[in-house]
Amino acid sequence: MLADEDRVRAMIGLTRYENGSGKEALRLRKYYRTDYLALELIKTFFLATIAYFLILTLLIAGNAEYLLDHVNSMDIRLAGSYILIGYIVFMGIYLAITYIRAIVRYGRAKKSVREYENKLHSLKEASREKDPTESLMELFDMGKSK
Repeated sequence: MLADEDRVRAMIGLTRYENGSGKEALRLRKYYRTDYLALELIKTFFLATIAYFLILTLLIAGNAEYLLDHVNSMDIRLAGSYILIGYIVFMGIYLAITYIRAIVRYGRAKKSVREYENKLHSLKEASREKDPTESLMELFDMGKSK
C-alpha cells in the first residue's frame, strides 16, 4: 500500500512539473543548444533593432525644434556616425546579455529535464518491479472492469 502511495505522489509531482515549472524546460529540450542560441539571438536582433530606432525616433521628436533650428549648421555625417556607433554598441551589449541569458537558461532547463527523466525512469522501474504481469495488464488496460 505504501509503495502505491509513493508512486501516486511521484506521478503527481511529475505531472506538476510537466504543467508548471517544467513546461518551458520540456519545450527547450526539443532544441539543440546552438539552434536555441541562434533562435534567441535572431529574435533579439530584430527586437533590439526596432527598440533602438523607436528610442532614436523619440529622441529626434523630443528635440525636433532644436534640430530644425540648427539643421544647416549640423554635420550630418558626424551625427550619422554617432547613430551608427550607438547602434553597434547597443546591439553588442544587448546581444551579449541575451547570449549569456540563453546559455544559462538552456543549461538549467537541460539539468531540470534530466532530473525529470530520472524520476520518470525510476517510476517506470518501480512499476515493473511491483508485478511484471500487473504492469503489462495496466499498460494494455486489461483486467479492469469499466
